Amino acid sequence: MSEHSADYTTTQAALLKSGAELVKVAVLRDSLDAKKDLARLLVNLRETFQDDQGRPDYAAKSYAYRAAVVALYDDAGVSREDTRRLQGAVRQQVGIELRKRLSADTLTAYGLSTQDRNAPRRKGAAPAAADTETFLVRVRAILAQVEDLAVPTGLDTDTATAARDALGRIVTTCERVRAGLGE
Repeated sequence: MSEHSADYTTTQAALLKSGAELVKVAVLRDSLDAKKDLARLLVNLRETFQDDQGRPDYAAKSYAYRAAVVALYDDAGVSREDTRRLQGAVRQQVGIELRKRLSADTLTAYGLSTQDRNAPRRKGAAPAAADTETFLVRVRAILAQVEDLAVPTGLDTDTATAARDALGRIVTTCERVRAGLGE
């Protein structure tokens, strides 16, 4: 543990020790689960520090919290490059965790975003309800274009078969999306 471990409460010291282990796992295994666990741990750690208004330091503004996080990453013993890369991924997970735990009013009071800007980009993310109609219009357009495509002559048999199969999968997927969205 850091040379400043005496400056931490028992709870903070335990979180920092666990956090350093999670950093190692997240880096060595490139583990999303470890990154999510680390994010939950960091939010728990924020709750043990206070901001300048005496509230839990959810916005991570206090010097004490920031110094503790620096110690956590230092104690993990990973390279600065790995630390920088991991912090970017964990930052996103911390935001998700904060939005799970705190109300929109509380997030706003801390000056934190109530919106997850990355949700639509995450694999498997469904379109927002307001975007469903636009999404369906695009799916219908793709489906019409694919159905109108003909595999050009002159392709070898294997390539022509692969192209037909791929186009067939696109048609099937578009039809499943339309059915899944109630069209």
